[in-house]
Amino acid sequence: MKKIAYVITQSEMGGAQKNILLLCDNFKSEYDITVYSGGEGDMLDKLHALGIKHVKVEDMVREISPLKDYKAYRFLTKEFKKNKYDIVHCHSSKAGVLGREAAKKAGINNIVFTAHGFVFNEPMNAIKKSIYKFIEKHEAKNTHTIICVDPKDVMLSKKYNMKPNKNIVYIPNGIDFKEHSIEYEKSSTMDSITFGLVANFYATKGHKYLIQAFNDLIYEGYKAQLILIGDGELKDSMEKLAENNKNIEFLGYRQDAEKILKTLDCFVMSSVKEGFPYVILEAIKNKIPIIATKVGAVPELLGNGEFGLLVDKEDSTKLKESMIYIINNREEAKHKADLAYENCIKKYSIESCIDNTREVYR
Repeated sequence: MKKIAYVITQSEMGGAQKNILLLCDNFKSEYDITVYSGGEGDMLDKLHALGIKHVKVEDMVREISPLKDYKAYRFLTKEFKKNKYDIVHCHSSKAGVLGREAAKKAGINNIVFTAHGFVFNEPMNAIKKSIYKFIEKHEAKNTHTIICVDPKDVMLSKKYNMKPNKNIVYIPNGIDFKEHSIEYEKSSTMDSITFGLVANFYATKGHKYLIQAFNDLIYEGYKAQLILIGDGELKDSMEKLAENNKNIEFLGYRQDAEKILKTLDCFVMSSVKEGFPYVILEAIKNKIPIIATKVGAVPELLGNGEFGLLVDKEDSTKLKESMIYIINNREEAKHKADLAYENCIKKYSIESCIDNTREVYR
């Protein structure tokens, strides 16, 4: 049986981690799989439940740390040489660099990288952006295939001359639409409405714009609740921003996040940068009306506004106006959610995602 190593920076659950779990679950009968990651998180328990081997990379951290990064690179190189993997498949920015460098040093024959939204798409100054573009262009030379989950990233790869040894391919994330979805009772009434977001508290998720928009909404006299699910480095500062608004509830990390998601009247995604967010697919699968920023593959998922409301990133005023629109047009919002489901069940199946990835591995 051929051997695959998946490499990712963190173990706390997010879109990239869900992608790895999906791949592990569907390829475990075809490949001997090992996952390498830093930190602690719910992904480890889910890997254990799937019977997948995990190796902790002690020095793999999210932030840039030259000493830790070098140690993580040395560790991965040693592991790859010892285990002679047929494929090394890297996910996320930090693991994408260290994993590909280590795989090249170890002489791995098939090195794959999934770009869950290139880091240079994030808000940053021109110098930083140029540095990250240079790094990705360099790392492309160490890669046999780059998988993009956002079609715009395929175009950016070509625009910036990122040339892997074989190909750049577009493989959108997939979800199991056949999985039974239990209906949960909505917590709102005709006089009130519940908005919500499932995302860890990082700058790229744009929580501050959503909280400001919701604060203004309540100030103007609308009756609504906002539920925020997730942890992260900015959670305390976001709680401070919302401290005078008793209609905002911070639930922290929850293993039953999807169950809570199903109780929402509207899912609001305020990100300033995304690739292909799984949580949008989960909201679509559960036919929940959606407001989202125009980032990554989101406009394509929502049919450029046909299946949900799209707003510009970093725009609290437009987020507020969109929430008011949902409050005043609930039946239309539900109709858009139904259309989103019918569109995505055809285009973003788990079977299509796996079949296309299998071709890359072959």
